[in-house]
Amino acid sequence: MDNSNCCPQQGKSSGYARFIKILGTVCGIFGFVAYFSYLIKMFIWPEGVLPMCVAIAGILVAGVPVFFQRFFRKHLPRKLFSVLWNVFSWGMLFYCVTFMVLAGYIYGAGSMQASAQELPDNTVFIVYGAGINDDRPGAILRKRLNKTVEYMDALPESVCIVTGGQGPDEICPESEVMFNYLAAAGISEDRIIIESKARNTIENIKYSAQILKDKGFEKRTVVSVSNAFHIPRIKLICSRLGIESKFVLAPDPNPYAMFCTLVREYMSYAKLFIFGAE
Repeated sequence: MDNSNCCPQQGKSSGYARFIKILGTVCGIFGFVAYFSYLIKMFIWPEGVLPMCVAIAGILVAGVPVFFQRFFRKHLPRKLFSVLWNVFSWGMLFYCVTFMVLAGYIYGAGSMQASAQELPDNTVFIVYGAGINDDRPGAILRKRLNKTVEYMDALPESVCIVTGGQGPDEICPESEVMFNYLAAAGISEDRIIIESKARNTIENIKYSAQILKDKGFEKRTVVSVSNAFHIPRIKLICSRLGIESKFVLAPDPNPYAMFCTLVREYMSYAKLFIFGAE
């Protein structure tokens, strides 16, 4: 009698143990691949010391419990290992689910696109900086600038604010490179306003909003120009700061770079939700 009563509970216990082992392993490997890919990307397109440290931390947090699972199971007390593995597994599941939700939110950005035909001729475009190669725009920034040229050619009375400071691995502010690129593409220099202090998206928006105020452009239609993956976060920050903006979407990078970009965007959204936009 006693044995028959114990068996169902043992079966449930062993079933949950198998489930939680698979859950932690699969989700942990996903997190490891995500941050390892992001780290590799930074060797090709550097972003500074802090993002690299975050990537390494992500690799360790996601990878060590998975790849050293047997070691920890052998050397830790059974109950302690069980508690830690459960915390790790459910934590990594939360990461994977929220990552997928964020990816879906970002891929839905296409509905935010404003066409040139629906914008007034005196529109003010805010063009967001991105990585540069010496004194030339990188691939992502070049796509933003090309889209800006397309719209400004269609709206000859429009002006733009190019916003972006100088990163630790950059020889000049991104905004200066953007100015030169637009001017070389035929946009009159008096239609381009430089903002060269911003170090992140929140500062891009805040400093550009101050320029709008200083120039008396507050009543004009404002349009943010960036890649599709970046626009949803710009929209969220604008709404938190009480700034009205329409949006123009430049093409996203290639699939590999896009996956790494989603990893970076996840960290940016986490920072935004924790520390706010103020």
